[in-house]
Amino acid sequence: MTDFHDLVGDDLTPEEEARLRGVHELLVAAGPPPELPPELAERPGRGAHRRRDRPLFPLLPPRRVAAGAVLGLASVALAFGIGILVGNRGHEFEPARTVSMHAAGGTPATAIASIEVADADKAGNWPLQLYVSGLPMQRPNAHYELWLTRHGKPVALCGPFRIHAGKTVVRMNAPYLLKKFDGWIVTTDDRAHVLLTT
Repeated sequence: MTDFHDLVGDDLTPEEEARLRGVHELLVAAGPPPELPPELAERPGRGAHRRRDRPLFPLLPPRRVAAGAVLGLASVALAFGIGILVGNRGHEFEPARTVSMHAAGGTPATAIASIEVADADKAGNWPLQLYVSGLPMQRPNAHYELWLTRHGKPVALCGPFRIHAGKTVVRMNAPYLLKKFDGWIVTTDDRAHVLLTT
């Protein structure tokens, strides 16, 4: 048996030595560990397979397990494909009506726009798609705004937007009861100028 001081040395503080001595005495009292069973003591060689005492799925032959796994993967792939096909149908914009807009005031006559209005959803939101072309390019920090009007005055903002060269297409929303309004206008961001009107 190895002496305690041979294991820990002589450079311990009295507290450390007392603590370690207590642990050492517990280990000596517990005795050696039990013998390792032979099947755990032997390490299988390379390429050696351990024989299973019982099958992984006892009620199914091995061929059926593989067929079930292939069938399961095929079902998942089919469900994924159906989900993609069905899920992509709702993203198309389906207009219920189109509103035409023309230049107003000092806006170039080539400036035109149209608003496609889809049916309202259950919450009362009217999806809009605005097509604009011919407006003057806005300043770097400026934008245009689409408004619903009552008696020619802007009363309900549908949204701000910026344009680029050519035709600009912008998706917006009008969360208002559209019957309460009599037209649409496009203004500068400060509402100083009406550029397009219905």
